[in-house]
Amino acid sequence: MSAPVVLVHGLGSSFEHNWGVTGWIDILESEGFAVVGHELPGHGSAPQADGGEPEAVQRLVSLVTEQAPVVGIGFSAGARLVLRAAIASPESFDKVVLLGIGDGMWKEREEGTGEMPDLVLQLLETAGNDRASVQKYVDGFAAMPPLSELAKLTMPTLVVIGERDMVGPVDEMLAALPNVRAIVLKGVDHFSTTSNFNCQDAVLRFLAE
Repeated sequence: MSAPVVLVHGLGSSFEHNWGVTGWIDILESEGFAVVGHELPGHGSAPQADGGEPEAVQRLVSLVTEQAPVVGIGFSAGARLVLRAAIASPESFDKVVLLGIGDGMWKEREEGTGEMPDLVLQLLETAGNDRASVQKYVDGFAAMPPLSELAKLTMPTLVVIGERDMVGPVDEMLAALPNVRAIVLKGVDHFSTTSNFNCQDAVLRFLAE
């Protein structure tokens, strides 16, 4: 029996907007996977986390330990969260898929990222999220874990990033992950990653192994 797939959406989005509208839920379920959605604090129907990103990590760890072992798939801010949860509880993950994450995330300032980009503001409105709630989650961002911590991710890991993604490249991250492969999507930017057919195909092939 396949491990359940836990999907964690990107900043400003929601489970349905990130994974339902783009077809991921239907595709995964048609392949026999049980899909479990997990929303970032202050997004969709999820309550805010006064403890910021560290509290969000604990929420995800609680979920995956109940469902373990799982396949964790995250996009952008969701990939940050899946990565942190996998470091905290590696035994709970059968495989990990990180979309739209790269070395640039380690080069941001220590905590928070300031104002949200216009595309995120548009996205949160489309997804029906409250701007203040999403901004509060952004303000609670913590520094990325040291790259040395990625050695704990001994499970098969797939990293997918667009060629034009502003958080790339992925060189340092790949060097730190012990059991990883990477796919670079030609001509694709950050926000187009999850709707890209080649991204979906690469993930399905990885899960089928």
